[in-house]
Amino acid sequence: MKKQGGFTLISLLVGLLISSFLLIGMMMVYRNTIQVVVPASESSRSDGERVSALLSTNMMLQAAGFGIENSSYGSHLRIFKSSAFVPLATSEGSVASGDTVLWLSKDFNGTQCRGLSADGEGGLWQVSCDLDMQNIKLTSRLILPSQYGAEQATPITIIAKRVTCYPFSTDISGRLKLVLVFHNSVARQIESSTCLLNFVS
Repeated sequence: MKKQGGFTLISLLVGLLISSFLLIGMMMVYRNTIQVVVPASESSRSDGERVSALLSTNMMLQAAGFGIENSSYGSHLRIFKSSAFVPLATSEGSVASGDTVLWLSKDFNGTQCRGLSADGEGGLWQVSCDLDMQNIKLTSRLILPSQYGAEQATPITIIAKRVTCYPFSTDISGRLKLVLVFHNSVARQIESSTCLLNFVS
């Protein structure tokens, strides 16, 4: 009797079963890779956008008190927490913390009131106000709300500190520093500080 050559039905089924297991394993690896890579790239993009926005806020803050003689905290720059004014003591090292900062400055159009306001979801708004630093209006969003999920959303904190500061590595000193504090996608605290040269007290 002659021996049969080639594939049998059983060997074909066993090969198909092994191929199916390999295919399922590769699909699971692909799914796990996507679950890790996509959120990581979204988080890094969001962190990059936040840092870029903080650079533009530093430039805006340089205008605070510009053109105003003897500009001071309380008269020409104020921090608010939940719409209530936060006083800042005159002693070195004093701190005022809140969610909104407003300032006055002069330009070709006269005296202007501008500011920044943090929302409860990790976003930051540019605001305008009247010369009494009241009637705050949101004008544009600088930083989008946190995209890390509601449980990870940490509001941006705005802090004024009475410290001697030296901007741009110069020998000119300021007396007031404004710090914006936020958390990135890995819950690390990031601080962006601006020395306000136009404030003498």
